[in-house]
Amino acid sequence: MDEALTTPPTFQLHFSKQIYCVELSPYEWSQHLICIALAEEIVIGTVKFQEEDESVEDIAFNAIRTFRHDVRPHAIAWSPDTSLSVIPKVLMLCVAGADYKIRLYSSDMNENTVCEMEGHKDYINSICYETEGEILASVSDDHTCKIWAVKEDEKSISTFYLTSPGMSVCFHSEKSGKLLVGEKNGLIHMYDVRSQQAIMSLDSDIVPLMSIDWAPNPLKVAAIAAGKLILWDISKPSPPLESKPLHVEGGLVVKFSPAYEHFVVSVGRPDNLLKVTNVRTEQEIICGQVKLIGGVTWHYKLPYVCATSDREVRFWKVTTSGLRV
Repeated sequence: MDEALTTPPTFQLHFSKQIYCVELSPYEWSQHLICIALAEEIVIGTVKFQEEDESVEDIAFNAIRTFRHDVRPHAIAWSPDTSLSVIPKVLMLCVAGADYKIRLYSSDMNENTVCEMEGHKDYINSICYETEGEILASVSDDHTCKIWAVKEDEKSISTFYLTSPGMSVCFHSEKSGKLLVGEKNGLIHMYDVRSQQAIMSLDSDIVPLMSIDWAPNPLKVAAIAAGKLILWDISKPSPPLESKPLHVEGGLVVKFSPAYEHFVVSVGRPDNLLKVTNVRTEQEIICGQVKLIGGVTWHYKLPYVCATSDREVRFWKVTTSGLRV
């Protein structure tokens, strides 16, 4: 697609090397933090917009900590324990690497520590913290979903066996212990990690499934499979609410906005287009473009979506006129 026809980013941050992953903190008390993962280092910074601070002209980024990471990063998950407003300060997150390991980074802003978690036998595609910060879930090409006790020797405490590569994993922010796992073959499972029981399953009937997400409303689930956005209301044992083609040559990632439950962002081919869709009105609000996709993430409360594009972090402001949070 001609770049002239796409929505230009509202703001951009430039780095000297390619960015592999980006993640804004999804928690209210650390929402100003952003993690930017380069090939050999993890950069933690604060990001502020004019809506939060009138002294900021457009966007203000300030790098506050850097961790060494010698392998290519594949996924990031912020710990709910992260807070710079407590004493001592707590900066904590996990990064999955190309060597099949997960590294837990923590800092009190004076000293850094790193712990390695081993157990997967192939690439890790997605990681996510449970909202109480005690456990982490990961899914891998090795056909497993592992649950890790991140505060107890960083050990894997249970494994759910899948029938194809695990592509996407997410805990719900309000449903404690409820985990959603998406498989490449189109199956989506919900587990209760405390009882280690499967609660229900969904089937997209379309492959490959690349990404899933849970809406702020815990009854809504989205998946991107073969370029189609598929939505379910899991309160009813019924077919999907809708299946909407978004990316002709395949979608790569889908995420709900935590603040605007009808907004979904997706990235796919051709042209590495980033699309923000209002699933209530089925209206496409933004169609941006990125290069060398390395992740996409929403701001906790502001209408900004962020994605990596080679050596840039791009932010788009989403129009919310007439919408209620």
